[in-house]
Amino acid sequence: MDNTLWHPDHKTPMLKWWHGIYDHVFVALHPFYRIRSTETLSMGSAYDDVFDYHDRPDDIDDIIKSRGEAVRWADVHLGVAPHLPADQVYLAICLLSVLGFAERANVSLQKEILAYKEREKIYPPEESGLPAIMEDATGKFLAQFGQRSVTAWTEFREHSTVIDIDALRSGNPSLLIPDGRGWSRIWALHLPDPGILMTWGFEGTEALIAMTDRALAMARPETFFEGWYGTAATYCDVHNPPEYLLRRD
Repeated sequence: MDNTLWHPDHKTPMLKWWHGIYDHVFVALHPFYRIRSTETLSMGSAYDDVFDYHDRPDDIDDIIKSRGEAVRWADVHLGVAPHLPADQVYLAICLLSVLGFAERANVSLQKEILAYKEREKIYPPEESGLPAIMEDATGKFLAQFGQRSVTAWTEFREHSTVIDIDALRSGNPSLLIPDGRGWSRIWALHLPDPGILMTWGFEGTEALIAMTDRALAMARPETFFEGWYGTAATYCDVHNPPEYLLRRD
């Protein structure tokens, strides 16, 4: 199987999955975010109140892309539980975002995270596919490679379309791509030259950026995204320990 376009399975280390295709993998966290207010500071808060999930306007992704302000996981860690190791806090954040309260993630810690984001008017990281808050940084990153367009793919790689990299930048509408039935979020972005794949997994709160040596020499993803480089022992489900992953069906 040619894994050039495919997200890794959960039982194969990422660098093994992409061996001979890409040389490096960067884990780019989906940020928390605030929405900057359109009101003047003298009239109230610099940020809008958090929309209830059921009350979000239809154009919420356009609002996020134009007025969203990214908040780092590291800042939330420091604001909630600086005494705890990052991997423990990050697992709690990830599971809170995709599943809700989970005993193995420390429910008390998750409640502290929830209270913090409500106090600070921040939204949690979004899951599954390229989130609107990340589009602008993604456009700035991809622009470093001298290409004007990039191929965008749906989740199961059944449909693709070529998009202008500038369309990812803030000030443009949030992007959806056709999937044969309607419209889909972007699940992968591919530049075969110089060799870059940005890919998202189901119920994931991060992008995986696979890069060749040549691509990495042209631009460093950590300039644009919060995250870290995977090692030979890193699996795509980056927040769960390998022993948990390997016993999953």
